[in-house]
Amino acid sequence: MRLRIDPSSGVPLGQQIVRQIRLAVASGRIACGDQLPAARDLAADLGVNFHTVRKAYADLATEGFLDVGRGRGTFVAEAAAFGATELRAVVREHVARLAADVAGAPIDGAQLEAVVVDELRKALRTGRVGT
Repeated sequence: MRLRIDPSSGVPLGQQIVRQIRLAVASGRIACGDQLPAARDLAADLGVNFHTVRKAYADLATEGFLDVGRGRGTFVAEAAAFGATELRAVVREHVARLAADVAGAPIDGAQLEAVVVDELRKALRTGRVGT
């Protein structure tokens, strides 16, 4: 599982981990029933504190998104399947963050839209969506 976090984004790292796991499930990179890395392993991979990952996993488990069993591992809950509505919500959240990231850039809305559409088309054509 490959997650991307940005320590300088202003968004708490745990919240970024939660969002990235949701996105990975929504995009099909992680399926319901798949096992996630141990919290210590993911923390080491991301370069974050173990407790940050453990809290993110616990938050997702409280929501019923993950099944966490001590000594058994952490799995995406079967009920975590995303439909079109949930996928749209994840995409909307990412678009809102993109808009905030480029706010103030010397580009108008039509140019930005063209860049985004072009990049999405390239990603879909090459099969690199979500990687």
